[in-house]
Amino acid sequence: MRFVSIIAAGALALAAAAPASAQTYVAGEVKASVGAADLAAVVGSLGHQVIEEDDGEGGGGNEGSEVMILAESPDQIRYVLLGTACDVAGVPGCQGVLMQAQFDLPPGTTYETVADANLNFAALNIWVDFEQKSLGFTRYVVLDQGVTMANLRANVEVLLSLIGDAYPVAAGEADAGQQPSV
Repeated sequence: MRFVSIIAAGALALAAAAPASAQTYVAGEVKASVGAADLAAVVGSLGHQVIEEDDGEGGGGNEGSEVMILAESPDQIRYVLLGTACDVAGVPGCQGVLMQAQFDLPPGTTYETVADANLNFAALNIWVDFEQKSLGFTRYVVLDQGVTMANLRANVEVLLSLIGDAYPVAAGEADAGQQPSV
């Protein structure tokens, strides 16, 4: 499972790879919107590494710019936390978080294997792009009315924990019925 960068080259300001643990993480803090520092704090609380960071200010002066954290787990799974619905309806920050891991397309992947994986791993949205030769796993969290930082962390943990079981099914390497229950 080799990671495919989902970020266009040169589109993001690169931050030096540094442990995210330096960010402040307060499990019970309720967030109705997040910024790059919040997402980096979630990554740090997991003991993962921030590889790239974009605070959405990219110099273009665009209101509503998304924020992004590219991180890597100790298992060497790279994933993106992307703040969405940013600076809308008078609310500063991003009111949604897309969590995604993307891999090179395994040869056994078909629309049928992806559909089987989606049926058996409902906590994930599993998708395939045959043209770009990639297989992806996504979760989305809406922050309307607020969620705790612990909830955001738990959602990242769910994404990463289910990939190990869902990947072989989506890749056509195993039947969902053969997978251990989570």
